[in-house]
Amino acid sequence: MCEHRFIAKCIFQGLTIAQIAKKLNCSESTVSNRLNGLFKKYKAKNRFEFIISVFGQIIENQKEMYNKVHTENLKLRKSIENLLQQ
Repeated sequence: MCEHRFIAKCIFQGLTIAQIAKKLNCSESTVSNRLNGLFKKYKAKNRFEFIISVFGQIIENQKEMYNKVHTENLKLRKSIENLLQQ
C-alpha cells in the first residue's frame, strides 16, 4: 500500500502522528510533512476536513460510476428493443 494511503487509513482510524510514525518506522516530522501534503492535496485545514473531503470524493466517484453503468444499460436496452422490432 502506498505511504499516503496508509497514512490516510491511519487518520481514518484516529491514530496520532506518533502512532503512525511508529507503524511506518519513520520520524514524526516525516509523517507530519506527508500529512500536510495530503491536507494540501484535498484542500483541508485539519483531519476532520480531510476525512470529509476524501469521503466526498469517494461518493462523487461512486455516482460517476453508477451513471456510466446506467447509461450503458440504457444503450443495451435500446439495442435489444431494436433487435426485437426487426
